[in-house]
Amino acid sequence: MNELVFPVVGAMLVFFVTVPLLTIAAKAILIALHANKGGSEEQISPLRFALLVSPTLGPVLWLVSAAAHQSESGEPLVACVVDHLRSEPCRDVVLFGLVLFSILSLGILRRVRSEGRGRAVSLPVGHAATARVLHIRQGHSVLARGSLRIRVVEKGVAPACTRGLFRPWVEIEAALVSRLDDDELEAVLLHEVEHLKAHDPLRFLMAQVALSINPIGRLLASELARYRFARETLCDRRAVQRGADPFALARSLVTAGGFNSAPAHVAPIGGSGIGGIQVRVQLLLGYASNCPGPPRKDAPVGVVTSVVSLFAVLPHVLGTGPLDVLHHGIERTAVLLGWT
Repeated sequence: MNELVFPVVGAMLVFFVTVPLLTIAAKAILIALHANKGGSEEQISPLRFALLVSPTLGPVLWLVSAAAHQSESGEPLVACVVDHLRSEPCRDVVLFGLVLFSILSLGILRRVRSEGRGRAVSLPVGHAATARVLHIRQGHSVLARGSLRIRVVEKGVAPACTRGLFRPWVEIEAALVSRLDDDELEAVLLHEVEHLKAHDPLRFLMAQVALSINPIGRLLASELARYRFARETLCDRRAVQRGADPFALARSLVTAGGFNSAPAHVAPIGGSGIGGIQVRVQLLLGYASNCPGPPRKDAPVGVVTSVVSLFAVLPHVLGTGPLDVLHHGIERTAVLLGWT
């Protein structure tokens, strides 16, 4: 029973005290950033994304890594109040790390299990829709890159979307291909390729997991929706900058728009809803008369994942002081209350 006090109480303090406080602070910072009213480039900055995921993933990853680091030595901890026989290591810290890791893993599994559902089979090269997409790709320098994975399917999770977490691909239904003219099809592919190059499905998954295991994650739900819409408008803009006809892209949004029942980590071209489609069409009509300049150099995709990795590495470099304080405080309190 003694060994369960710290894992259980510690996890409760993390998720019901630390995470909510950090979430409120992140919300306040995001509100202050909104006052600047920046464009799409600023709306999807690494800082804004970090403010969405860090209140949850930051402390959880840091504490799991710190618990693993402390358990590596196999020695009793000075901060542990519970007596251990001989050199028996403190199992409280190991259990604490496992509790946090289990909660995080369950959040991830709940989100990724839908990835395997509805996995569509690509149509053969000889199919008319596949041949047409290949012809469009060969006529555009960006789309012709061999590293871009574009699949034509009979029935997908959305008429056109970007799927896949670590090796994403663009998926477009044959029915949509038949409804679009060449300019519209090229515009759709250029839009989705921007999602692919940015690994947006992985970004969206990280954000969804962070909010799903956050007790007050709803406080940031509107911020995530704002971030996703900004990603859509930026992909529209980048598609135009890379040669897409803004009128053609606007028409394709109307054709495939309003589809928002895809999994949360999938990036469907019409996933911003009817109201979002209207705003995006207005922006595209504006690009027709005032074409945006060349795109900025993209930030490395690994910026956000590097921040996540930093939380996991820091305890191994700077020590595990905060975990020791938490461990010691909980067990001292438990002794005073007679729980141990």
